[in-house]
Amino acid sequence: MGERVTAAAGLLVHLDRDSPVPLQQQLCDQVTGLVREGRLRPGDGVPATRELARQLSVSRTVVLRAYELLRARGVLTARRGSGTVVAGQAPAADPPPVSRAPLAPRPPRPTDDGHPLWQPWEPPPMHHRGGALDFRHGTPALAAFPVARWRQSLAAAYARADATALGYGHAEGAPALRAEIAALVRQSRALDAPPDRIVVTTGATQAMDILVRLLVRPGDVVVIEDPSHTVLRQVFGFSEAAVVPVPVDEQGLRVEDIDACVRARGHDPGRVRLVYVTPSHQFPTGCVMSEARRSALVDWAHRRGATVLEDDYHNEFTFSGERLPALASGRHRDVVAYVGSFSKTLFPALRIGYAVLPPHLVHPFLGIKWITDRLTPTIGQEALADFIASGAYTRHISRMTRLYRQRRRRLLEALYEHFGAGVRVSGEAAGLHVLVTLTGARRAPEPEIARRAAAHGVRVYPASGYYVQDPPREPAFLMGYAALPVARITEGVALLAAAVRETERSPGPNRRRP
Repeated sequence: MGERVTAAAGLLVHLDRDSPVPLQQQLCDQVTGLVREGRLRPGDGVPATRELARQLSVSRTVVLRAYELLRARGVLTARRGSGTVVAGQAPAADPPPVSRAPLAPRPPRPTDDGHPLWQPWEPPPMHHRGGALDFRHGTPALAAFPVARWRQSLAAAYARADATALGYGHAEGAPALRAEIAALVRQSRALDAPPDRIVVTTGATQAMDILVRLLVRPGDVVVIEDPSHTVLRQVFGFSEAAVVPVPVDEQGLRVEDIDACVRARGHDPGRVRLVYVTPSHQFPTGCVMSEARRSALVDWAHRRGATVLEDDYHNEFTFSGERLPALASGRHRDVVAYVGSFSKTLFPALRIGYAVLPPHLVHPFLGIKWITDRLTPTIGQEALADFIASGAYTRHISRMTRLYRQRRRRLLEALYEHFGAGVRVSGEAAGLHVLVTLTGARRAPEPEIARRAAAHGVRVYPASGYYVQDPPREPAFLMGYAALPVARITEGVALLAAAVRETERSPGPNRRRP
């Protein structure tokens, strides 16, 4: 049930604790409405935060966050000697001026310069004797997937299929799969969430797209890591929000730089609604966010009323060091939306992801999913639930971890054998790729090295394209190792080294000199 309280010249404010809308947002919206209706006028005072929190029987933090939002909207202002009062100009009825347009010119969207959003995932074929060696990141060892065992789970799912499984099932996902995901994230990520906070999606990207639609409005700000995946920049950039990159170092996102980076781009830090991070294995650098940064980030989001989108895309594969819990498992978990998928652990064509959501986001999230695609295909969900419950998933992860550890070790050994002190590797503690930087004064630019490598039948991926600003000064490449057998890794690094030596012997206009 909601509560009513007399406040601000006898006017009523009503909070509904059963609503999926956060309490601070309810309070913010209602005060804005009172100003638009003329029941609160410019210069009128509003109750002190402690007093209003007492009258409403809510935490003072709820009122503080609501007042922050109201100040950001231009509804309230702080007046010396008078406390917090209604600002001099009432907000327009529909929409408020602060929401009519971004605080700075709208950033270009991915299609504004004529480039299509869609690009073929498969790169052009490489015609080379013996076949191309592709160090693509994000591709698991598909040849090692237990297809026969998966076929059994599919058969079991069809054998049990009823009208619900064959019809329009649960928009939030099959109950059996949600229960299995709840057990998995509790065991692997220390994330204790009941199944009713878990929504199954058609891949992790759909979960992120829904969160953007749900949380972000024109004029808001989305913070991303720099560097970050280009696909995520497209997802966020296609909204009407300003997308602000914040640098990453060896400890992860530089939380202390968020406000300064937002202001430097002409925006108000109070308008940050979403912060995207990959704390378990930052993409593409591979660094693991430190405990201090994790704590600082959720504290910052809690103060600002922002949501942290935690993308745990490589959540199962850790090769050294202690695995840190998910951000969503700690304090202030109500500000973290955790997103995962089975594309890297099983196979990408499965197209099953999931979101572990704060309680107040579950119902609105489901509403958007329902109008987007109704539901993720149920038979695949039931088969996956059977695959996990049977123990086949755990056995597969165990086998893949051993295989990937072996391939990772061979890649690192081969890189140091051929490049010695002229190579620097990061991100080797987890995930399925590493970031390889070639050091030295005479290194050629990334595109030249990549072209030479392709001529030798090796595909490597320049890292500069993942940076919004300040790309690496030395040539750096993402090298995925999961899909390549050990012998092919050895051969591929040798050919890459030969290509690099050729670029060093060939003069070029951009060649670095000692």
